[in-house]
Amino acid sequence: MTIFAFCAPNLGSTILTTVLIEKSSRQERGAKSNAYFFKKPYNPEYHHNKEMNFGQHGRELLLDLKRSDWLPPYNDENVRATIEEISLHFDELVEQVTATQQMQDEDNTSGSISRNKSVPMEERPAMTLHDAAIKRNKQYLLAYHAYRINKLRELRSETSSVFPSHLRPLLCEAEADFWNGMDQLISNYSADIDLNLNSDLSPPEDDFLEIRVVQPNLGRITTELGGSVALEVGTTHYLRRGDVEHLIRQGSVIQLYGEETG
Repeated sequence: MTIFAFCAPNLGSTILTTVLIEKSSRQERGAKSNAYFFKKPYNPEYHHNKEMNFGQHGRELLLDLKRSDWLPPYNDENVRATIEEISLHFDELVEQVTATQQMQDEDNTSGSISRNKSVPMEERPAMTLHDAAIKRNKQYLLAYHAYRINKLRELRSETSSVFPSHLRPLLCEAEADFWNGMDQLISNYSADIDLNLNSDLSPPEDDFLEIRVVQPNLGRITTELGGSVALEVGTTHYLRRGDVEHLIRQGSVIQLYGEETG
């Protein structure tokens, strides 16, 4: 997925690994269990807690989306940490598979006959855990980036090609590039077919609409027929759909129906 290549560039050779084994007797059993799954030295640069909490960084990414009104600022730190955790689990999984294969090769070399070529039962829990953790973290990352990209697509269909300046700090560099590329494609296609793709998202019933202005400081707009209309708060106007469609979607004006008019 190209969004990763820009938002999460080369992470270097340091790989997030391991858990810190608790020395207290109360937590000794849990620490031994964690040490069984992770055998590399503890790296304090990435871990601040004394216990491994699988998938926590990825979970926080989705919670950020849930808590925001539109999009939260791109969380580069948690994205990187989630990718590091995937690398950790992958390295451990490869080491365990390699060790198991070496044991089987040694048995064959020594002349012993093993009827069971599958993974030893005592190794399966660790392998299953690492495999499940890798898949869960991948789901977190894909869901996080897909949601953000879909929000950008929705915004482009609801507004013009000018990206709202107050939303720009929420994007990472790759998302800004995605917006610019998408906007260029839509603009070029609209010009080729001589049709504004942002107008009439649903089949129009009438060419003219009666609207009431509800947002201040809209100023004046130029209509398709070449006229000019001042949009002051509380005023009502009878205009072509194409002149005010984008304002209706933005909530700047409301369309009046039947008894609401007048």
